[in-house]
Amino acid sequence: MADTLAWWLIAMPDLDRRTFLASQLFEEVKHAEFFGLYFREVLGEVDTSAYLVPAYRSVLVEELRERGRAIGRAVLEVRDTDGAELERALVLGMTHYMGVIEGVMAVTGYDYFEEALTPSRILPRLLQGIRLIRADEGHHITAGMDFLRERLAARPELAEAVAQLFFEEAQRIPARTDFIFETNPFGLDRERMMAIAYQHGAQRSREIGLS
Repeated sequence: MADTLAWWLIAMPDLDRRTFLASQLFEEVKHAEFFGLYFREVLGEVDTSAYLVPAYRSVLVEELRERGRAIGRAVLEVRDTDGAELERALVLGMTHYMGVIEGVMAVTGYDYFEEALTPSRILPRLLQGIRLIRADEGHHITAGMDFLRERLAARPELAEAVAQLFFEEAQRIPARTDFIFETNPFGLDRERMMAIAYQHGAQRSREIGLS
């Protein structure tokens, strides 16, 4: 995410939002730095890429990069004289990044960490770092949903594509979380945790005026 956000920043026409995205880019880099430092100093040299299973690699890496490429092509495309292509690419890119990855997947993951680590009192510094990162990403989500609410009100023809993206990603939640419950050493309640994920998705939809 830290490597991809630059396209959102370059494409954003509004100065205030562009300024915010510049600060967000800095924070994303700091988040990556935190996890890299934590793994290196506490857990040793771990190849974390080995844990990026296909269900996550697709949405977090491959599809996100394609969203960035679509925004980049629209920025550089001289034939997009009315800005419609850039508008669509930026709206869908914001939905994917702030709506799905941060607004559903990340916050659900933080809830999982809270459920697993708080009662057991293990890895307290990791949990502290995650709580600070969650506070940053709360600002990111708020800004992203504000942008989407404004743009969908102005361009309602884009609402269907945004709703479809949220729907498709919601369908993938079970496949992305089943592995957590295969051994389930922390005794997490599967139905409750799944409900949390769906609730986050529904909240993002309400925030942008889709439901």
